[in-house]
Amino acid sequence: MADYKKYDENHLITLLQKQDQLAYTEIYTRFWPILFRHARRMLQDDDEATDIVQDIFVKLWERSSSLSMSGTLSGYLYSATKNRVIDRINRHKLEKRYLDSLEDFLNIGETITDDTILASELALRIEQEVSKLPKKMQRILRMRQEAAHSYKEIAKTVGTSEGNVKKQLYNAMKLLRSKFDITMLTLCWHLLAYWYRHF
Repeated sequence: MADYKKYDENHLITLLQKQDQLAYTEIYTRFWPILFRHARRMLQDDDEATDIVQDIFVKLWERSSSLSMSGTLSGYLYSATKNRVIDRINRHKLEKRYLDSLEDFLNIGETITDDTILASELALRIEQEVSKLPKKMQRILRMRQEAAHSYKEIAKTVGTSEGNVKKQLYNAMKLLRSKFDITMLTLCWHLLAYWYRHF
């Protein structure tokens, strides 16, 4: 059996273009830790760094048969990571402009700027994504986020174990995190809960 650890980057690229899964595995093993450290250093967030690097490798496999690069594999992966990190940082900067208004809303119950409209749109987006979740997962998530029920109370109401409740919540938030920044998600959940209780 061939020892892929001995192959240089050019050989691995050639095999990857033929959708050789062992070549892909070797590339993943060889470069994932390096790319993660690079992303982590810029983002200062383990979860976001992991998401970015994982997504880069998913895209690498999906495009493997048509992959074309003028430089080295390491350079290609490094550039992809850097670009994704910059995109993520820019997105956070854009969202931060609206998070301040959301925080004001939570503190005083209203805003006096046009960002109130944006806040409602963000809340609506989250509500739309939640409505796409499985019914049981939706119910558990709403009981926890909107009504602040304990794990024990939710488990008793739904008829399941506390462990399953925690697992459902984890899976729900993981799905939502793929759509929204986690800070924005938390604030918007509070906003939704406020509306449900007062309107």
